[in-house]
Amino acid sequence: MVCWFIAGLVAAGVSGFLLFDALVLEPNWITVDRVVIRDDGLSRALGDMTIAQISDLHLQEELGFKEKELIRRLNNLEPDIIVVTGDLVEDKTAGSLVTEFFSQLKPKLWSYGILGNSDRKYLKGSEYKQIWRRSGLSLIGGCCRSMGVEGNGIFWLGGIDFPGYEFPGLDDEIDRILKSLPPGAPLIFLSYDPDLAPILIDKGADLVLSGDTHGGIIGIPGWGIVFHDFFGRSEFVRGLFRIGDGYLYVNRGIATKVLPIRFLCPPEITLFSFRPAG
Repeated sequence: MVCWFIAGLVAAGVSGFLLFDALVLEPNWITVDRVVIRDDGLSRALGDMTIAQISDLHLQEELGFKEKELIRRLNNLEPDIIVVTGDLVEDKTAGSLVTEFFSQLKPKLWSYGILGNSDRKYLKGSEYKQIWRRSGLSLIGGCCRSMGVEGNGIFWLGGIDFPGYEFPGLDDEIDRILKSLPPGAPLIFLSYDPDLAPILIDKGADLVLSGDTHGGIIGIPGWGIVFHDFFGRSEFVRGLFRIGDGYLYVNRGIATKVLPIRFLCPPEITLFSFRPAG
């Protein structure tokens, strides 16, 4: 009887800790994942520059503890460029929170972003784009631009906003975005949907940065298969993938959605640096 009582206490304690971790601790425990991309073209063009990626902020109501901690950590990293790969807002009044958030960031150069499905749902009109631009965030969905820093080469940064779940002209839209890209030019591309990465890499992208999946929410080994097969989500759940001659990185995002939990899958800032291949 005593053994069963002790076992019950242990089980209750473990269950309580796991619930605390999933509901309170881990959703607010922002990690910095440092990723080295080994690519000759990107290495020549970017040199010692670093790019910080965040995703899936889902801002609403106010900037809370997690968002303020995210600002602090990003500024401490001192990246040259910050990119955000979609889902900035989670209600129709949150546009001002994006302004407040990015006006406090201090990248050495600038911040760039694209829109996700939540942004498409809640943002109306286009006035917010200029307001966000003045706060330090340029939206580059639908375009591709050359970028460079004195002493380095030139690389290109492109992006595509969430096009919808049915978009028959997607290939044509990607071709339009990339039409000004010189052959062989180093290209980093922001795509909310990671499933577009094989197409983008086939059309010349060296590195595709994506979000949307929230890392699968749960980080148990093998969960990605369930996430893909049962829930119908992307097979590219989180982390770095080698696809053909390029790379895809899927960021775990910052916020939670639908279920307010994370388990073995904390919010993520990804800090990229670039080195020669081999």
